Amino acid sequence: MDALELTDDLEQTERLHDWLTESEIERLHSRFLERKKLSYAELREEFENLDIHFSDTEYNRLFCKINENRDLKCNWSEFISYLAFRFQDDDPSSQKEALVLPISSAPIVKKSEHRSPVCCISLMKTETDLIVDEGDQNEDNADGEEIDEEAEERQRRIANLSVSDTPENMGVWITGSKEGQIRFWLPHLKSFRSGTSESVHLKMSTCILAIQALSDVSVVCTASTERELRFHDTAGPTFTLRIVIRIMPFPVCCMSYSFYANGKTNSRLIMGDFGGNVRILEFKPHLRGPFQAKTGTALVQTFWSDILKGKMPLFIVHEYRNIHSELVKQVFFSFRLNSLFCAAEYFNTKKYRNICPGLIVANGDERTKFIIQAGVTTFYVDEKNNMVITGGPDFFVRLWDIYIPAKPLRVLEGHNSGIVMVFAQPDEKKVFSVDFRKVIKVWDLKEYVLLQTFDDLVRLIPSETSLAYYYHAYMRVLLVGGRNLVIVKCNPRVRMDITDGNTHAAPVSVVLYNRLFRNVVTCGLDSYIIVWDPWMGQRKVIIKHCHTRRMYGENTDIAITAACFNPFEKLLLTGAQDGSVKIWDYNNAVCIRNMSITPEYEVTAVIWIVHRIFAIGWDQQVTEFYDVEGREHSDPIKWPIFHSDVITCADVKLDTPELFIKIKYRPEDEDNPQDEEDESRQSYHMNVLRFVRQSVSERIREVELKEGRIGNMMTESGEERMPSKQSLPISVQAVLFLQTRPMTTEHGTVLVALHSGIIQVYSHHRRGGFLKQFDAIHKTGDCVSAMTTDRENRFLFTGTAFGYIKIWLIENFCVPESEKVPINMPLLRLQFIFLQNERFLTRAKRAVRRQPWPLLLSSYKGHMKGIKTLAYISKPKILITGSHDCSCRLWSLGGRYLGTLGTLLPWMTFSPFQPVEEDKTIYRMPPDIKKVASTTTMKVLTGNQMDNFTLSYGKSTQDVREVFDDKDSPHLHCKILPEPILGKHFQLPGRSATEQFIDLDGTTSYVPVFSQLKIHEAGDLDRPCTPPALQRVANESYMDFYERANGGHGNGDNLLEKTSFKPSGRSKGRGSVYFSGDVEQEGQWKKTKK
Repeated sequence: MDALELTDDLEQTERLHDWLTESEIERLHSRFLERKKLSYAELREEFENLDIHFSDTEYNRLFCKINENRDLKCNWSEFISYLAFRFQDDDPSSQKEALVLPISSAPIVKKSEHRSPVCCISLMKTETDLIVDEGDQNEDNADGEEIDEEAEERQRRIANLSVSDTPENMGVWITGSKEGQIRFWLPHLKSFRSGTSESVHLKMSTCILAIQALSDVSVVCTASTERELRFHDTAGPTFTLRIVIRIMPFPVCCMSYSFYANGKTNSRLIMGDFGGNVRILEFKPHLRGPFQAKTGTALVQTFWSDILKGKMPLFIVHEYRNIHSELVKQVFFSFRLNSLFCAAEYFNTKKYRNICPGLIVANGDERTKFIIQAGVTTFYVDEKNNMVITGGPDFFVRLWDIYIPAKPLRVLEGHNSGIVMVFAQPDEKKVFSVDFRKVIKVWDLKEYVLLQTFDDLVRLIPSETSLAYYYHAYMRVLLVGGRNLVIVKCNPRVRMDITDGNTHAAPVSVVLYNRLFRNVVTCGLDSYIIVWDPWMGQRKVIIKHCHTRRMYGENTDIAITAACFNPFEKLLLTGAQDGSVKIWDYNNAVCIRNMSITPEYEVTAVIWIVHRIFAIGWDQQVTEFYDVEGREHSDPIKWPIFHSDVITCADVKLDTPELFIKIKYRPEDEDNPQDEEDESRQSYHMNVLRFVRQSVSERIREVELKEGRIGNMMTESGEERMPSKQSLPISVQAVLFLQTRPMTTEHGTVLVALHSGIIQVYSHHRRGGFLKQFDAIHKTGDCVSAMTTDRENRFLFTGTAFGYIKIWLIENFCVPESEKVPINMPLLRLQFIFLQNERFLTRAKRAVRRQPWPLLLSSYKGHMKGIKTLAYISKPKILITGSHDCSCRLWSLGGRYLGTLGTLLPWMTFSPFQPVEEDKTIYRMPPDIKKVASTTTMKVLTGNQMDNFTLSYGKSTQDVREVFDDKDSPHLHCKILPEPILGKHFQLPGRSATEQFIDLDGTTSYVPVFSQLKIHEAGDLDRPCTPPALQRVANESYMDFYERANGGHGNGDNLLEKTSFKPSGRSKGRGSVYFSGDVEQEGQWKKTKK
């Protein structure tokens, strides 16, 4: 078996189950009966006799898959099992198995804001739930074109995804209470409108029995105990009563509404009353039909007898009198079947001699009766599959064929009280039923088994029993109304505007690529093992409840924390949180062997080499198990304890002798001396391990010293380092061996990632040690949580706790000068768009601007949460990342997003033998990353997807407008504008003769913009001279208007006489102003005034 080497240099896949016919399988069976077992060469000879030829590499891979016992001989059981499992892989039913329970999220509780409990619920829909007739769907294909079934299925899957939860797409909830209060709610139960439905003539309070929304005409119909039908207009912001139909024969107790969105078919309002009658109001919804507002008629009142006589011609009435002997519980009209469904309960079975037509289907004059004891309380019609699901007071859920009423197809048992609500999801093959005790049960329509029992409503609504239920088929939620409103999400749709889907129901812990079967194996904290076909995006095998523990009488799932393959990559080894270790034949979903380390200690790493299995975990030691036939059940070997804290990661060097390194949670303070006379098998590991631990611890202390975290730890000579009591531990997040590098003192073979974001490089040679270190992050608080490389150890892939993916070129890093190879930078720039120059230095480049090696080739955000595991496929150059956001994503080497395993979107297929073509395909971005992506992430994920427009400096040989003919121009939606497009009133400004370069300060982690602005200091300004005219005005005084008096008494120099001023003739009385030359003239002025 050692000669069977696994390589990826193949040109085709080994699909033996597709090539063998039934007669050829019988012929091989006879050969196995003759020889019991066929050897490696004999089986190949039999294939060649059947004209099935393989190359050497292809046959090596095929024989490794068939030979389960690893004895180089194949028997009939192994051969036929291989064919059976390959046929099982191609079964499409395995793709539809759900990872989570149908009701997995907690219910949403909201106060009803009604004075009394909610008695009825309706929905103002935006689209009808009815299935359109096939003839209407194929109107566009009247030319005889064939319909692609795969394209239809793809369109159906895409249309089945929810992309928006706005009221325009989801509709509006309507709730009503008995006193007549009506409330309108948004899809997330936010009240935005309320109204009251009251009787116009009666003065007493009303009692509402049923509410129905007429969605296509924006009308709400309410039925009350006054035997009235009230139609309220909700087209505007008000709640206006438009039509009242009075004096119905019996009070209406239930209603339903059937309509088509195109408005070409008459809409029907179906009503069931207390007398067992069913009546249908039919009208044309065009221009809102009879509910159209008319001038001068605000309210229309009429009697039911007048409608029967045809006094309102817009209404067409159909009556089914005495169709039931008891009150009608539910009604429904199917356009596709052109039939009326009505159900009733029959409690007095002796009265009807045990012949109770619980469900009656009326098609014209024909009546089809489904005889059910005690009648039917609720039912659901699956028009697509011609199936009816009924539930009644006899605790049973029955599945019926519409055309076979004699006997149900299946009876589902499990409820302990009467069924009050039942609905189905035909696309998901699930049935939901609610009983009187508020217990919800979910059933599988394919296997007819119980999937889940959900009883949280008993805790949320403990005392209420009379509740109202309504199922929103598009949102897939069940609204429960009482004193509170409760929303239960029933197998909700995936929001493709937020995420592409999930790979696991819990965070992904391990991602492995199997070169033998060419599939991807993912393990998660949900205790699931899933096998994926990455080339087609399909799920092949799912193993649930892999690690469990019995607690309080129930089986509890234990998270899977570590996994690896055996050397031949046929078996899978997993470790869990409780210390259990299991070996799986994962293709057959069979557990082969159970092991365990110290109980209740988490397994952080598992390693499987030839004849030995190692499990490392929180018990601070290595546990070794035998992988030799005959010694599987022997006691494990416990290695000595070297670490003082939990071990977080480990890796193995696969050359001889086997060496693996294990790193603990925090650095050691000093080494534990070991006796040199230990066993020879362990001495090599101990010595190397002691040396590596000492070297790692010393370098970690140096990092702490540089960061100022600890005090002086070294003496003046620097020979001895003593730990400080105040030292803060720096844990190791990941460790990686470079497999292709030799064990020398100059080769860096061990990479250690610290939680501070630094990656240190060591040589695991006896005389080696620390070589170099570099920063692998660009955001404060981030750290490298996962590392992997390609086969040639040319690229280093790192995933960080913040969801960033970085690719480093380590080909010439920590190797001797003689082994360094030239680097073709132009080729790398074409392959990694991150290396192309930019006007501004981005944050990821600023973090490594002083770090020449290793060269950062790419950096982008791949997940919203931390990346836990990485895997790289060398041949197609695909990187697979597993994250705490429950998704596992595929990326090309250049950083293009390929898809998420488990997505519902169409998968982009690619070959396992050729690299992914990045230039010929337009790639998209993950929806969650698209909302928060930086410029660097958008640049890497989108690539060079620019408009393919070339600049032409010469005269074009043909004008674009000449492509279109003149006769076709009138039919074009948009014509090409004539030149000049901007007219003659705009001219582009000319370029400056001198180019201005922007020189930013990049020494810090951010660019201080305001400090980069060039601000010129203002100097002293020369004040201009004042004009002569302004100088004269400034020197003028109001005293210059007056002259000195010629005579006077006293100090006459201070008295002036006005010479040119004369009072106006209109200035009289108080408004007049006079001046006197001296004091005596003041008296004369007084006399004159008199």
